[in-house]
Amino acid sequence: MRILTVLFVVLFVSTGSLRAENAPSYAEDVVQDMSSKLNRGVWNVLTGWGEIPRQMIKSGHDKGWWAVIPVGIPAGVIMGVGRTGVGVFEAVTFFIPIHESYDPVLEPAFVWQ
Repeated sequence: MRILTVLFVVLFVSTGSLRAENAPSYAEDVVQDMSSKLNRGVWNVLTGWGEIPRQMIKSGHDKGWWAVIPVGIPAGVIMGVGRTGVGVFEAVTFFIPIHESYDPVLEPAFVWQ
């Protein structure tokens, strides 16, 4: 009976020590995810206007160069406002996981990707 008690105590203590070793790693991962979300949010606020030239180039490649001004500029303005708004949202709520993760709300995460 004493052997089982000793084994139980050793198992309990070793499991607790393993959790203690993994706890800083998990905490560091969460803090890194939060800082990535804050960084992404601030950069999207600052570079949201970059959607205008991005959408102009994208519409030129997809629809032809005739669509750069009538399609690309309005799409860029709409996407720029959306990206800036999402950037504000991510910067303000950087400490809150959305859908249990800190993944980007928009794809691509940045204008230049």
